[in-house]
Amino acid sequence: MKMKTIKPIILLLFALSSVHVSAQRFGHSEQDSVLCVRNVSLYTEFFNQRDMAAAFDPWYQVLRICPAFHVNTFIRGRQIVMHRITQERDPAQREKYIDLLLEVWDMRIQYFPQGQEGLLLSRKAHDFRGLRPRQINEAYEMMYRAVAELGVGNDHVAPFLLFQYAVENWRAGNIDMDRVVDIYEISASYLERILRAQPGDTNIINTLANLDAAFEPLATCDVMIPIFERRWEENQGDIAFLQNVTRVLDNANCNDSELFFKATRTLHALYPSPRSAFLIARMFSAQQNWNGVITYLSCHAGQLENDRERVQAFLLLAQAYTQQRRFREGRAAALRALEVDPTAGMAHLLIGMMYAQTARECGGDDAISRAAVYWVVVDRLERARSLDPNLPRINEHIAAFRQHFPTGDDLFFQSITVGSTWRVECWIQETTTVRARP
Repeated sequence: MKMKTIKPIILLLFALSSVHVSAQRFGHSEQDSVLCVRNVSLYTEFFNQRDMAAAFDPWYQVLRICPAFHVNTFIRGRQIVMHRITQERDPAQREKYIDLLLEVWDMRIQYFPQGQEGLLLSRKAHDFRGLRPRQINEAYEMMYRAVAELGVGNDHVAPFLLFQYAVENWRAGNIDMDRVVDIYEISASYLERILRAQPGDTNIINTLANLDAAFEPLATCDVMIPIFERRWEENQGDIAFLQNVTRVLDNANCNDSELFFKATRTLHALYPSPRSAFLIARMFSAQQNWNGVITYLSCHAGQLENDRERVQAFLLLAQAYTQQRRFREGRAAALRALEVDPTAGMAHLLIGMMYAQTARECGGDDAISRAAVYWVVVDRLERARSLDPNLPRINEHIAAFRQHFPTGDDLFFQSITVGSTWRVECWIQETTTVRARP
């Protein structure tokens, strides 16, 4: 035996003779203790050399003789057994090694739960799903118990996998769509709960977005509205239920339904949040209730966690201010949208349309000054088009506003040179380039 292998054994034996250690940890007899220490040293040496094949036998002895020795028996043991599984070509023997891996997870939960029973069970379920793909119902049941009954702490992966397994189980004909919706609610609620404890955590935010994206193809209005309506009376006071209803119906573009309206208003009354305010503001926008939009978004738009929704909220707020001819506030809201997303072409379009509405006021009686406003209008619209060529009627608007440019003769008689710089005053305060009407 190598000297570097003997040395750890001597040290461990000395430790055994010097301190009182529970029999359970090192086995049930003095002989067990000696075998335990010897095999720990052997398998650890092979493991550190990445020789998983040689590590297997001494590791297996440790597992059987002294499973309570150290948590590494199970952490390293998973890798050792996984290596056997991937290398084994005999199907029957491979199944035995899979059984052993599952036993390793069970024994780790038994001997070293450390308050993480749910998390460990979820990892077992994930291994089970990968190694026995035909037994989806068993993997689903295992993951359900881990997440819904035991809890997986702050882990954001297991709730998503639970939903994934539920969908696969539904496609296999083992559960119905109502159960898939139940699992979606459980997973989404779990992720929202840990996000509240860790606000701004991008991993959780992204997982929640991925969960919604995975559910979206299944969650049509025809499917979801009847399911949620059946549950409404019993659950309308449940914040988690209301959050899921509003999210699902919003993602499915069912936000013109009576159920969505009820759920959103009820949610905001029970648990006011930036997102519930945003959803209500959107409903007010559809009703052209601009005061309502401003009331709900003026304080909450910047507090939304999702960048896409934050941009939408600022654009909606800009539209509301524009409708009330509160152009300075409207431009400020549009600029806030651009701070979040510099590619938001709609923000430039809205600012340009605000400028167009104040051309006469800002230009006064001077024809050139009035026309100059349209230079900055077109500047904004052309910038909007460069960012988003599909904006509604953008080419039509640009062509129409160019017709308000001064003629070449007008510029000549005023001694103004095409291509020179011009400062538009009033509330606009932007610098532009002199152009003649096409």
